[in-house]
Amino acid sequence: MNIDANVQKVLSALLKRWKLLLIFAIIGAILAAVFTARFTTLTYTSSIEFLAYAIDSNQELQDSTAAAQQASETSKMNYAMKMLDTYIEVFQTNQFNQSVADELNRVYGTNYSSGTIKNSILIEKVENTAMFYFTITTSDADLSYHIAQSLEVCVPQTMEETNSGLVKASVEDPPIRATAAESMNYPQKCLIGALAGIFLSGLYAVLRDFLDVRIKGRDDLAERYNIPVLGSVPEFELTNTKQKKGAKKNG
Repeated sequence: MNIDANVQKVLSALLKRWKLLLIFAIIGAILAAVFTARFTTLTYTSSIEFLAYAIDSNQELQDSTAAAQQASETSKMNYAMKMLDTYIEVFQTNQFNQSVADELNRVYGTNYSSGTIKNSILIEKVENTAMFYFTITTSDADLSYHIAQSLEVCVPQTMEETNSGLVKASVEDPPIRATAAESMNYPQKCLIGALAGIFLSGLYAVLRDFLDVRIKGRDDLAERYNIPVLGSVPEFELTNTKQKKGAKKNG
């Protein structure tokens, strides 16, 4: 059997059981919705955005004597952008996250660890700029907001203490407390559940058809054994026979 014949057989198996695929798609979508509603934890997000700027980049830019003596605003911005990846790595260290936890615990009287801070923040930079921002996501709106407020203090302080303070940071977009939880994204999860149901039912239909070794007609016999079929026994209409017997009795 060639590839085209196999593809046709798969499509035939799926089409014959389209009702099964539809039922499993509906069941998968319902299960995904129920699972999302019962087992998904609501999360709250706050964010804070910073601008990195260089105070004096002459020590790092050695292109020429003139550049070292007269650093322009453009060169300072380029230096800040060049060093931004380094500072982002610093913000991912346990030491930095511990300093954020210490600030949070000092202000709000809590007892959070550096691990809690590290697992809740995501750091990203804005491409082709010296801007970068933290996204804080937790299961508590107040906690997300308070961590962002602690970052407002710790980020500029850490940059001041790193690399001789050549690059500093200013808050360009202060944090705001989340007023609502993040969306559970029901449509996407229900779609995934439906696709999973279709895949499983389709796999069942195809395997059942391919593993079925029964001969269902002359076409199966000719295809599997490559022998000519001289004739076949027709199906008798038992219903008509019974009707004739009944008519004779009544007569």
